[in-house]
This record gives sequence, C-alpha cells and structure tokens, in this order.
Amino acid sequence: SARSEQTDAREAAREIATVLRAATPVRPDVLVVFGSFHHRALFSDAIEILRTELHPAHLLACTARSVISDHLELEAGHGMSAVALSLPGVVARPFWFDVTDGPPTVWSDAFIRERVALAPDEGDARGVLPHCGTIMLADPFSINAGQAAAAIDRAAGPAGAKIIGGIASGASHAGLNVLAVDRRIAHMGVVGLTLFGDLAIDCIASHGCRPIGAPFVVTKTKGNQILELGGRPALAAAQAMAQSLPEDERASFSQGLLVGIAVNAAKPRLGRGDFIIRTVQGLDAERGVIALAEPVAVGSTIQFQVRDAKTAHEDLDMLLDKEMLREPPAAALVFACQLRGSRLYGLGEHDAALISRRLGGIPAAGFHCAGELTPIGPRTHLNTQTAAIALFRAGRHRSPVG
Repeated sequence: SARSEQTDAREAAREIATVLRAATPVRPDVLVVFGSFHHRALFSDAIEILRTELHPAHLLACTARSVISDHLELEAGHGMSAVALSLPGVVARPFWFDVTDGPPTVWSDAFIRERVALAPDEGDARGVLPHCGTIMLADPFSINAGQAAAAIDRAAGPAGAKIIGGIASGASHAGLNVLAVDRRIAHMGVVGLTLFGDLAIDCIASHGCRPIGAPFVVTKTKGNQILELGGRPALAAAQAMAQSLPEDERASFSQGLLVGIAVNAAKPRLGRGDFIIRTVQGLDAERGVIALAEPVAVGSTIQFQVRDAKTAHEDLDMLLDKEMLREPPAAALVFACQLRGSRLYGLGEHDAALISRRLGGIPAAGFHCAGELTPIGPRTHLNTQTAAIALFRAGRHRSPVG
C-alpha cells in the first residue's frame, strides 16, 4: 500500500508509484486507487502516471470526500491512497454501466451478463473458476447503486454477485466525481471488477447505529414515503414512541433520526447488525408521513436508529475479534460512511487505526463514502453509517496472495 498528501495529483501519483515499486518489483494484478476531491481535475492524469509507472493488469479508482490509507483517515486535506495486489491464480474482469444504458430497473439478465462476468463464466484447463466477489464503485448523481447491485445479484442467480464497494463522495452535483476501471475514465454510472479463482474475499460490515424504541410493521407506503406504522399515521407512531423513552434516550434524536429495515423480520430478537440503515429525508406533519431515501415495502419491520459512537466501536471491535481467529488477511479495502470518522467519534482515524491494530498492520486503502455496498447472504444492500471492509486472503489450492 502507499499514500501521498501532495497537493498536485500528478506528484501524488509519482510518490505512490515510487513507494510501490520499492516495496515489490512484481507487476500488480490489481491496483486500487482513491483520491480526495481536491484531485478530481487531474485525477485522470494521476491514473495514467500510475498505469505507466506500475503497469497493473487491472486498475479500479474513484474520487471521494477523503481517503483512507493503512491506519490513517486523511480527512483534513489532499490525499491519495492505493493498494497493489498480486493475485496468482486469479482472473479479474472489468465492467461498467453509464446513463446511456438506462436505469437498472430495465436491465435484463442477459444484458447484465454481457457486461459483468459472473459464475460460471470463467475457467481454465482445470475447469470452472470459482467467483470470489465483485468490487463496485458508483456515482450517486447518475445511477441508483442499490438498484444496480440488486440487478447484478439477480443476474448472478441464487448465490448473488458478492458485491462490496462504495458510492463516490465529495461532489456537490453531477459530473464532478471521477470513476475509472482499466482505461475507462467516467464521471457517472458504475465501474467494477469481478474476481475469479484462488482467492477468498471476506466482508465484514460494522454498523454505526443503535436501535431505539420498539419495532414497527410498515402497513402503508407510497414510493419512498412511509404512510402508516402498525395501522397508525407513521409520524404519530414515531412521536408516541419517542415520548415513551427515557429523557436521555430522547436526547439521542438530536443527532438525527434514521430508520433500520430488518433484513430478516422473522428473527425472534432484532439487534444491531440486523438492519439496513436508511436516512430520513423529510417529515410531513400535516400528513403524518416519514420520507426515506429509498422505498420500503409494506410488511417490512423497521426500528428507529440513532448514530452512536460507542455502539460503532463495539460492533467493529467484535467483528475484528472474529477475524483474528482466522488466517491473517493479506490486504483490505475499507468503505466507511462519510459520517463516521471525526463526525462520529469526535476524532479522526478511529476505524482505520482499529482495523490496522487488530489485523496486524495489513496494507489497506479506502475512502469515506456516500453509501456502502455490502453482501448480506446472497444479496447486496446499500447502507449508510457503515464501515464495510473487504479482506483478501489466499485461496486454498494455489499460490499465496501477495
């Protein structure tokens, strides 16, 4: 891994290339690069420098509000981070979608499979290569990343596409984000890599929220608006719930109200980690409506959530405890919500430092996202307030990951 805090994107790329060349003479099979929004004007130049200097077989990149490198979260200014992966026995396939392809709701399975290699599309002399996972980056202004991920999962069949990734942040309107895969540079849509072969990509998703009050069943909706909860006007039900809470719990609402949608409503007891978090976009007191960023289905179980630094720390720490019982990963990609970092903890570098400390200082690169894509079972979900981490480990049958 390598990072640079140079203010010139081209100089940052040269610094990163020098560090990576010194670390290993091996040509990277995959180079993943993230640059803070300060670098967007010259980000394509920086990518070309990295490509010329390092000759990666494949490259995946985007700009963001701020970047993560190893144990650091470079929130304060210019930053560029990269991780170079040597993946013997692995095949990577690039893909992309843009606005000319139409919204994901109209993509057919056949069209998706023309663009995205999915199991069992890749093989070698020994047979079909296993699909290890999909890394995906998206622009928030031009495409619904949640719908795109759902469409790709559907085309992949019962096992899903095992998508992990993030939504580019740090831009105020369309056309400012920069996305790249191999030699394709774009300012909209989706880019990604699918990986096949002797590699394990494990995903952990740590949530930064705490459930509050009792769960509700959604009984009436319209688009992204919740009209009724448990047969009552949604806002009235939420207000009644809030009034029933102790005073210190009610104070938590001052940090902003979120809604958690249960992944498995049949689970007897719901707790943290059992919800997909959605932001509340608006409240209509006259109609008693709660508007979310995404639609929610009638019959869903929801529970209101509040951002909570203590819960976020404990959740990530517990997930890393489990990873320490396994073979150490070789590298990581970190997709952390832009509302984590100093905005959640009051100080920077909490998540990155904890990941690095618990996993032995592994090479890592990432960024602060406008939404995080994580696989839960066979389906991918778009989250907020989450730290989603892709851990790369050697497969069982071929040479180790470098």
